[in-house]
Amino acid sequence: MDLSFREKYEYIVIVGLLLVTGYYFSRVLPPSAPDISPGQLALLVSVLVLLIVIFVVGAIALAVQTRTDAVPDDERDKLISLRSTRNANVLLAGGSVTAIISALATDGNFWFVHVLLATLVLAQLLESVSRLVYYRQGV
Repeated sequence: MDLSFREKYEYIVIVGLLLVTGYYFSRVLPPSAPDISPGQLALLVSVLVLLIVIFVVGAIALAVQTRTDAVPDDERDKLISLRSTRNANVLLAGGSVTAIISALATDGNFWFVHVLLATLVLAQLLESVSRLVYYRQGV
């Protein structure tokens, strides 16, 4: 299966998000207090920095590996991007409402922050998976 740069990068995003955020959520759940502790905040910041490093290093490695594949976005790429972003935005809107409800229904900020974080992660995963599916379908 011959994959383009964009498809390979989506796999990096999916694997990076699953591994890094999976580790994070396994460390902080179940909550020990109604608010986020300083240790959890430090872990969250380190996880976000690690994700940025993974995405940047992955993109650079793919760019070096597939130097000859450099083609500008065509109409198909733009349509795939629009459709996959639309899918993610629907999930993001629903998750944001859920985070607001959790903020109103619980004491402290733990659940609000983590529902919102999980929503962001799931929306990005949905966007990446949607892009892969649309590329495979030839949309």
